This record gives sequence, structure tokens and C-alpha cells, in this order.
Amino acid sequence: MKNSWISSVALSLCLVVLWAASVTEATAKKKRKAPGPEHVTNFLLSPEYSQWLVGAIARMATQEEVDAYLALATDEEASEFIEEFWAKRGPEVVWPKKSKRLLFEERSAEADRLYDEGTHRGRHTDRGTTYVLYGPPDDTRFEQSARARSRNVEIWAYSPSAEDGLDDKRPKNFYLFIKQGDLTVEYRGPVQRRGRTRIPPGGFQ
Repeated sequence: MKNSWISSVALSLCLVVLWAASVTEATAKKKRKAPGPEHVTNFLLSPEYSQWLVGAIARMATQEEVDAYLALATDEEASEFIEEFWAKRGPEVVWPKKSKRLLFEERSAEADRLYDEGTHRGRHTDRGTTYVLYGPPDDTRFEQSARARSRNVEIWAYSPSAEDGLDDKRPKNFYLFIKQGDLTVEYRGPVQRRGRTRIPPGGFQ
């Protein structure tokens, strides 16, 4: 009887440990998601520099670089940091292949033109961030959402053979965006197509 009780307690402890480990892992994964604008804005800097990290840059930078930029106190320091940031990512070439900085600046300007919403600059939106990182999608279409009150989902498709983006990662096969209030945000739910719910391969990683 005593051995049975001890075994029961030991099993319970193991289950608690496993549960705690799974919660910790899930929390860690959640924390590794792209940070919100409020987490990468340096309020000590002027408007020209305060939101430099917001959008694609936060996805390109290392955590150490993000922390270092948020610790800066003057625009002069920010300007020097930005120059060093791009210098680490290659020379400013135009041919035969454009530099990361040039691609970033060109795509950011285009994202501002295409995806500005209210007070949000296009490059800082979810669509703008994706555009800056990976360029224009190979295909764009709209389908009905199965879990978003029948609103349309904007689907961007990238080829499996697409080149690495500015974050040195290949784009997912699909990105889904949906209107939420006055802002279009990335959507990770299933979509409705011809009466069936489906999940695009690679669309919700």
C-alpha cells in the first residue's frame, strides 16, 4: 500500500513537471513572435528615429541589436547605429545584385505608397512588413474566411523556390491578411473555399 502511494505521488510529480515544461516552452514560443510596435519604439528619440525598428527591421535585427537600439538616448547615436547596422549586411551595391539596404529603402517607399492605413505607415503594417522583407507576392487573391464573420481574406502566395528575404529566410508559401478595425493584419485561421474549410500548406507556420 505504501509503495503504491509513493508511486502515485511520484507519477503526479512527473505530470506536474511535464505540464510546467510544456507551459514554459509554449510561453517561450509566444515570446519569440514578432514584437508589437510598442515593444520596439525608442521614446527617447525624435520621430525620425523612434520607430526605426518597427516592421521589417525588427525581423532582420538580432535581439542584441534590438536591445542596443532601444537603449540609445540621442539621434546622433541612432544615426551611427543605423550606418553600422547596414554595414554589417554588405556594401551598398546596385549591380549585379542590389544591396539589402537599397532593397529595403525601395520596398519601404513602395509599401508606404501601397499600404498606408490611417496613421500607420505602410512599411509598419503587416502587409508592408511582408512586402519589404520578401518583395511583391507571386500571386494575390481573396477568399472567404470560415471563422471571421464571412469577411474576405487577402492571400499572398510565394513560390516554393523564392529567394531568401532580407531576414535571410524564405517566405512562407502563403500569407493571409484580414481587415481588423481600421488596420489590415496577418490572419492565421482557416479559409472557406467552395463550402469547405481548408488550410493552405505552409500558410500558418
